[in-house]
Amino acid sequence: REDRLPDFALSFGELELLWKRMSDVFTGEEKVRKSISFSIPRESLEFDSIDELRAYSELRGQVTNFSISMARGNESIVVKSGGFFSTVPVLKVRGHTDLWCASAVEAVTGVIDRNRTWYWWLMRLPFTLFFFFASILPIAVNWLLSREVKYSLPVTVAWFSAVATLGFISLSHEKLLPQATIVISNELGFVRRYGAEIGLALGIISFIASVLMWLFPITA
Repeated sequence: REDRLPDFALSFGELELLWKRMSDVFTGEEKVRKSISFSIPRESLEFDSIDELRAYSELRGQVTNFSISMARGNESIVVKSGGFFSTVPVLKVRGHTDLWCASAVEAVTGVIDRNRTWYWWLMRLPFTLFFFFASILPIAVNWLLSREVKYSLPVTVAWFSAVATLGFISLSHEKLLPQATIVISNELGFVRRYGAEIGLALGIISFIASVLMWLFPITA
């Protein structure tokens, strides 16, 4: 079975807990193949244990492209930050019984759910729809009024700013608000650590200001 996971961010301590919960699902003496892999710019890394990852001092900051997998025979648990054509984090479970699969899902979601990001509910689709409707707004107004409407410069600037802001948020959604993150270390400065939140806040403020300029244009 495959389940979509909510947007989440794991600290190193929570990653250790997830690793342990996943390991505990595999009972018995047979060897379990375990790995955690990261894809970072110009490099791919793979570790067989949390201790091995902890000992690797070159990896710092945050990682948003990763896979955590454990497998033994016909049983497997995989947590992925996304696939080739999607950035949606997923949980893939395969087992010999439904009960085993259910326990595996519970082990993972118990950790993931309590580490959901504040924006886990904020999907890309609404921004894309708003961007589309804002883009065709002048055409729609002309069609509804059956005449060409001429807009003042402040109104035109406000409309363009709103469209540009919505387009930027829609196209950069995964960069601004990564859907799955592992925080290896907190050595980043405040601006870099909270760059996504700051960028989104500035974008929303810009959009609100643009709408207000549209509704209440400044006149001399």
